[in-house]
Amino acid sequence: MENMTEIFTVLLLPDVANVTNGTKAQHRDEELYDIFDAPAVPKAVEALMYIMYIVISVAAIGGNVIVCYIVFAYQRMRSVTNFFIVNLAVGDILMASLCIPFGFVSNLLLQYWPFGAVMCVVVSYAQAVSVFISAYTLVAISFDRYIAILYPLRPRMTKLQAKLIIVLVWFVALLTPLPTAIMSKLEQPQDWIDRNLTDRYTCMEAWESNTQRYHYSMALMILQYFFPLAVLIYTYTRIAIVVWGKRTPGEAQDARDQRMAASKRKMVKMMIVCVFVFTLCWLPFNSLMVVGDQYPELYNLPNIIYLWFACHWLAMSHACYNPAIYCWMNEKYRHGFKMVFRWLPCVDVVSRSRSTTMNVSMATAVSMKMTTRIDASDNNVNRAWSQPRNSIMSFHMHVACQFIEW
Repeated sequence: MENMTEIFTVLLLPDVANVTNGTKAQHRDEELYDIFDAPAVPKAVEALMYIMYIVISVAAIGGNVIVCYIVFAYQRMRSVTNFFIVNLAVGDILMASLCIPFGFVSNLLLQYWPFGAVMCVVVSYAQAVSVFISAYTLVAISFDRYIAILYPLRPRMTKLQAKLIIVLVWFVALLTPLPTAIMSKLEQPQDWIDRNLTDRYTCMEAWESNTQRYHYSMALMILQYFFPLAVLIYTYTRIAIVVWGKRTPGEAQDARDQRMAASKRKMVKMMIVCVFVFTLCWLPFNSLMVVGDQYPELYNLPNIIYLWFACHWLAMSHACYNPAIYCWMNEKYRHGFKMVFRWLPCVDVVSRSRSTTMNVSMATAVSMKMTTRIDASDNNVNRAWSQPRNSIMSFHMHVACQFIEW
């Protein structure tokens, strides 16, 4: 897939060519400079674009930094799923700190690449890496949920295994788009050289042929979008069938089963929303890239620049949505955000304490009921356990809290 500056250059070059082919040679330089000095869009629309890009960049960096802080500041938040969520946040921070501002300045403000050859490679590569991190971290979370719900008797993923999977995700994310880093270079379109614009460059992937460019673009798009999306659709469809469409024997017969089932549904709902938002944000831009690679004349259409900006902004805005989803759909993250913003007069952190007290009380009741079940099911069960009764109760208390808190 071409990087952002390269696509924007394609959108500009038809205008440059029209100026070059004009009949009045004495006005060519003036007209060409007008292309760069004058805004490509009306000032009101341009100002709106400035605001839209600045908002998503600030929201993405701020929101995802807070997510990382919540997980590492509170011991009870350091779970397997939350480690994956932190990895998602790191990928979004990478996107928001490098790709959004540099792409915004070069594409919209300046319409050429002013940051040098090193940043050309870094920004183009970082964008591909961050998308891979988001996609494959979502896949890792889906597999964790898939095994936990479809095969509940299997051992759960440990924190060490989760960290190893995160390392693997980064390895794949760094290795797969390496051609982007190798091929990204500063170039000058011939029309710019002819007009003596020797101080302005574009950041482009310098492939030997359009066929190589097309094949690499399609391979990258399949690996970073369509393949992960297919896996996510499969895993969450199977999970949804089990969680909502089928009742296991004895399920939802008492408070314990109801709370455990509700906890599973809450977590699955939240991750399905994350997957849906990822799909919705990146689908228009990826579709535009596929069509543009197949039919380059698309970029000659009038007002195509507005469609490109809309698709690009939607794709970049994905970096700021996940923290809002966590705050909306998860009580623990919501409380974490409230603690961060507790200095605001409109933020209430008392309700969480009450809710926590209620949950602990419910967990105590559930654990006592579970212990009673053990005694009732087998008169010899106390002789089979060497631990005292309070150890058994503590174990059940821990299990109940695990489900209630998520």
